[in-house]
Amino acid sequence: MNDELKDFEQEIYKKIIAGEELSDHELSAATCCFGVNEEVRTIVFLGNKYYAIEWVRGLTGRRGDSFGNQPYEVLKVTRTVTDCVPV
Repeated sequence: MNDELKDFEQEIYKKIIAGEELSDHELSAATCCFGVNEEVRTIVFLGNKYYAIEWVRGLTGRRGDSFGNQPYEVLKVTRTVTDCVPV
């Protein structure tokens, strides 16, 4: 990461922790510079079994979706999930 990008990252970080709003330009630049991807696990039901396919969804248009993993069998279970909520 070059110095200019590091400075931009620090500027954005300081604004976020200070509770300052980012401009539309800063929001757009941050998503482009730091990449926005979503890790996805899709469960499919085939032959009376469940299989997971893990892949990455590119959300900024700079990168397409990435399918680098093969399906693997999973077991359907019910469990309690801990989630993160805004403070």
